[in-house]
Amino acid sequence: MTLLYRNLNLGLKHSDPPRLQAVLERRLHLKRGAVRSLSIVRKSLDSRGGRRPRLLYSLAFDVTAPLERKLLLKKAPLVEPYLDPPKVRVPLVGKRGAAPRPVVIGAGPAGLFAAYRLAQAECPPIVIERGPEVTERSRRWHRFLTGGPFDPECNLLFGEGGAGAYSDGKLYTRVSDSRTSEVLSALVEFGAPREIAYDAKPHVGSNLLPSIVRRMRKSLIEQGVEFRFDTRMAELRLGGPAAGASNARRVTGIVTDPGGLLECDSVFLGTGHSARDTYRMLHAAGIAIEPKAFQIGVRVEHPQEFIDRLQYGEHAGHPSLPPAEYQLVAKRQAGDVFSFCMCPGGEILPATERAGFVCVNGASKYKRTSPYANSGFVITVDPPRFGAPGDPLAGLLFQENVEREAARAAAGGAATSSSGAPFAVPGARLSDFLAGRVSDSLPAGSYPFAVAPAPFDAFLPPFLLDALRDGFAILERRFPGFASDAALVVAPESRSSSPLRIVRDPVTLESPSAAGLYPMGEGAGFAGGILSAAIDGMRCAETWLARAAAAAAPLASCESGES
Repeated sequence: MTLLYRNLNLGLKHSDPPRLQAVLERRLHLKRGAVRSLSIVRKSLDSRGGRRPRLLYSLAFDVTAPLERKLLLKKAPLVEPYLDPPKVRVPLVGKRGAAPRPVVIGAGPAGLFAAYRLAQAECPPIVIERGPEVTERSRRWHRFLTGGPFDPECNLLFGEGGAGAYSDGKLYTRVSDSRTSEVLSALVEFGAPREIAYDAKPHVGSNLLPSIVRRMRKSLIEQGVEFRFDTRMAELRLGGPAAGASNARRVTGIVTDPGGLLECDSVFLGTGHSARDTYRMLHAAGIAIEPKAFQIGVRVEHPQEFIDRLQYGEHAGHPSLPPAEYQLVAKRQAGDVFSFCMCPGGEILPATERAGFVCVNGASKYKRTSPYANSGFVITVDPPRFGAPGDPLAGLLFQENVEREAARAAAGGAATSSSGAPFAVPGARLSDFLAGRVSDSLPAGSYPFAVAPAPFDAFLPPFLLDALRDGFAILERRFPGFASDAALVVAPESRSSSPLRIVRDPVTLESPSAAGLYPMGEGAGFAGGILSAAIDGMRCAETWLARAAAAAAPLASCESGES
């Protein structure tokens, strides 16, 4: 039996496995070498309240059977049996006779892991991705960032890997699910750093994610999955009601551009939260969609050195400490302002799929070596705030209006800038933003195009501006210097979550509007990050596989002569 020691509290020098083993043996009063094997289950950094930073470990280890019994009978502090996370049983479905292959729309986390689960069941799907494969995507994206042309089908949002491929690559989630360890293990298998399997706040980095995605795709192809890149789903084809189904209609195929009609009876819809043309197409086709609350705000960038001092105090600069990050909430009676997608040692990037519309997001590479730290600061906007009651696209229209007006406001202040002017974003010193004035000048920052001093009230509604200013005033009182002249605020941060939900049955995970349609991931409104989207894609595939296996069972019985 493997044992678990929880919350081993150590100083920064105790960070390598050999030293960990020696410390564990001392804590348990064991002879040197008594621990036969040791692995890290969880590692976290505690630097709260300016105290000396400490590392917390949970360790799985093996000892001889007599020592194991002794430790458990003795009830040694914090020692218990270690149980591996339960694994999901995947039925082997295989080929379904003359039935067409399932189709996955989108090669982001939800789509890739839905395909991963289907391939495990020997039922490999066809994956449709509107953007290019990740190597070509990287080439086009970096060409754009260095002054090349903008491609509406290849950007921070579209292409293999989804929006997460060029983000910070955060892999922590509040979702408690046994699939979490499976997703992390798969990513390690495809080349992610091993520590993501146990780090309390794992991240991969935008420089490593593309190669991981590429290896995953190659593995899926070896299992029979077919990928069609630079191919957009232009139409969802629906027929009459499925036999015995409560749905009004059933999926009969999709029309792709290019490609034409692709017949299928099952579509896993993992488009991501920015495929606005797809939302509109589905709405026109009568697919049930409902508005939902989403987050919107601005992104704030500080010198990383300031955040290190804020979090680590006198210990800032210690070689064993990573670039500091934060998770902040400014409590307000009218709604909290909170940090979102904080990127230590990161950069701010354009997150739009359309020229003439601007929005921003944060990213960082694996080692997080940038001299800047940035984070979104957002509030939650409920449906009554952003549009006509009952209009499922009202939140989308709200986002588009903010992004269009932000582009106009920035263009006025960036008229003499370089070729990046069409993607210039409004900016201000945070001190000026707090005071409601346009900045005379801006501090240096990481955004690759122009940042133009602009009036934020030209594109953000008063309720949002008031909330953000209240929140930043609270944070400045708690952390003096947070809203200084050295802090840069850019906007808008408008793609942090989907503004709508594509309705699905809570049990079958199928659309009530169309049998065979499985909305999934962030774009459908059922996830909020790489890890939760991957898990949701797996869940949708498992639900479909269970039904396919049940449908195949009577056929197998008949073929074997059973009655």
